[in-house]
Amino acid sequence: MFVQAVLVFLIAMLGYGTYALGSSLIHRPIVMCALMGVVLGDPVAGIQLGAALELIWLGSMAVGASNPPDMVAGSIFGSAYVIQAGGDAGAAVALAIPIAIFVQMLWNTIMAVIVPLVAARADVYAEECNDRGIEAMHWAGTFIPFVILSALDTFGFVVGVGAVQGIMDAVPAFVIDGLNIAMGIIPAIGFALVARMIVSKKTICFLFLGFLLVAAGGMNLVSVTVAALILAAILGLNIQTTAVATEAVDDDNEF
Repeated sequence: MFVQAVLVFLIAMLGYGTYALGSSLIHRPIVMCALMGVVLGDPVAGIQLGAALELIWLGSMAVGASNPPDMVAGSIFGSAYVIQAGGDAGAAVALAIPIAIFVQMLWNTIMAVIVPLVAARADVYAEECNDRGIEAMHWAGTFIPFVILSALDTFGFVVGVGAVQGIMDAVPAFVIDGLNIAMGIIPAIGFALVARMIVSKKTICFLFLGFLLVAAGGMNLVSVTVAALILAAILGLNIQTTAVATEAVDDDNEF
């Protein structure tokens, strides 16, 4: 159990460190569950669960201020439930989602507390022209949240999925409902921040077209993406044709 706990901690650190490694997508369930399967002795079950959870988080990514439910924690606890407790993938998904939402709330709380403290200390080092101090604060702000969350995930793994489920059941229903509502609002804020930066008079029509396709047409993300690619191809080909036709026109009237 000690060796497994250490390995789970390292897997969690690897998952949370994906952004420090250049957004390598290591934190995705298809990777995390496969690694957990290797550690727990059943890589096939880990890969199968990873594929099931990947469908849940397909297309989920941090956009602006929006952060999806914690995939690393969901993958770790889901894998432990399937492999160690003998549960099925459907029950693992039902367990992983609320845990992922809860851990994401902890992640936001930790970042809201630690990052301002580290940034304030970095400002002091900047006034002192202390390059090493600034660098140390940068690494501290990056890895302290990773270590805390990895330790929490490892603790949950050690005490068992049943104990974690008991803790989740003890949380009042209105708290879970509030988290669900908050997780639904935060992505909208993130998309609004991104849209504010990229939307202009020339592109706003495409935003409304995508909204219309989803809201009125009932299209999913894949369908909207394909439609956008077709529209981009049509516009690109027409622009190129127009440019070629314009260059081919020879006007002898210099005036």
